[in-house]
Amino acid sequence: MRAIQRLILAILVSAASIASSYAQRKEALIINQSARDEKSIPFYYTDILGKDKSEAVKPGDTLHVAFDENSFDQINVRIAHRSDRILEKKPALLVWPGDVVTVRREEATNTYTFSGEYAAELKFYDRIWHNVINLDPWYESHLGDSLNLPPTLDELMSQWQEGRQLTDELLAELRNTPGVRPMVVAALTRELQLQTFLFLLRGNSYQELYYATSINIPSSLRKYRAPGTVKVFPVVYQDSVLAQFRRLRYLQALPLSVSEHRVSVAQDFLEYLALAQGKAATRSTLYALAKREYTGNQKEWTCYSLLYNAKRIRRPQPHLVRDYRSWMMPESRFVRSLTGQDQLTLVMPDQQLTNTDTLIGPSGQKTTLAQLLAKHRGKVIYLDFWASWCLPCLMEMPASAALRQHYQGKPVTFIYVSIDEDALKWQRATTQHLPKNVEQYRFTSYKTARFVKRFGVTSIPRYILLDKYGIMRYAEAPRPDDPELKTHVATFLAR
Repeated sequence: MRAIQRLILAILVSAASIASSYAQRKEALIINQSARDEKSIPFYYTDILGKDKSEAVKPGDTLHVAFDENSFDQINVRIAHRSDRILEKKPALLVWPGDVVTVRREEATNTYTFSGEYAAELKFYDRIWHNVINLDPWYESHLGDSLNLPPTLDELMSQWQEGRQLTDELLAELRNTPGVRPMVVAALTRELQLQTFLFLLRGNSYQELYYATSINIPSSLRKYRAPGTVKVFPVVYQDSVLAQFRRLRYLQALPLSVSEHRVSVAQDFLEYLALAQGKAATRSTLYALAKREYTGNQKEWTCYSLLYNAKRIRRPQPHLVRDYRSWMMPESRFVRSLTGQDQLTLVMPDQQLTNTDTLIGPSGQKTTLAQLLAKHRGKVIYLDFWASWCLPCLMEMPASAALRQHYQGKPVTFIYVSIDEDALKWQRATTQHLPKNVEQYRFTSYKTARFVKRFGVTSIPRYILLDKYGIMRYAEAPRPDDPELKTHVATFLAR
């Protein structure tokens, strides 16, 4: 009996030691305990700089959620959506340093079971997963707005009222539930109140100007008109939005790290202000409103987010970036991120990790990216990462052809690198979209290519600009159809 007690005590001490160790190392663990025949679970989360972190975790493996200087105090870990189920709700949970959570998934029934030291908290995450207002921002995204709106703004407000009431009841229940840490109560209250506000701000979609001007709407939906469109927001809606905004005002005094949803709410509220004033909700308008409406770190963060998102979709706003730098400290992490000073620029990629990245050409010839860059040293190099199945990539090809014609006879070269795995589909696409005389290759295995990992080529189209000395100047260069690209190329040709 004593031996059993000693064994149990040793296990408890070991578990406590492991949790303490992870807390000291500032990371949380999420262990996939699904059956071996289940698929990997794709987790993702983000940081203050808006940079996404994702990993597909196989059954039996562990996700290490690291906390660093750009992490939120509690990290909202979500399960990514399959493209054909984008409107489907997915579970999400908040984790703190030292947390150890296990998850079991059953694909057939689309169920997830969480377990860990704080069972009452994990049970609550399962409850809010099925709530109208939850921790999954994808479900409340603008893509969801455009495809899943109720017929009228009045019906949206009715849904919002019902969702707000249910959420308040859940939070009241949480506050009286034993075994829930006070910090979890505070964080979940804050997150769900912000999500409640985001749900209400979906009302922007009913404004007549929204689909014509919103920065959140892709060009393919520009002509879309929501049912029940309004020219002027009803007074009751305006009053509801302004009442909810008081919470955001209060949060401005808190550190950025308390909530990632603050910046989403801040941007959507600016969009509401623009639309309510009859203004086009362009990025310049929202940027100007952010400078006027917000103060301190809320202003800095919101303006940064607007500019960073523009950069991420290859629509940089150089005039706004210049303005942003004029009133921000040069050492700001936001300025460094926008200008690429943090990690990706001013390096010579042919000396960093590319020698083993094998490329294959249309006729079967093999080379490496390092050899290609060395071959074209003395020229400005524009790297174009694309794939045959990437429609945005193919839409840029005519503009790219025009650029090649524009720089004909000048020391500028274009190199097209595909991440296609299907060689036949790649060859068909190159025949259709690229002439034989341009440099065109595909990775023999882009998933293991060290260049791809080192320089964060996680989405396409992706463009990289190197100067005549082989130094990477723009790790995320403008698209071929962006006039700003010619300005950068002219600068490097003159040096």
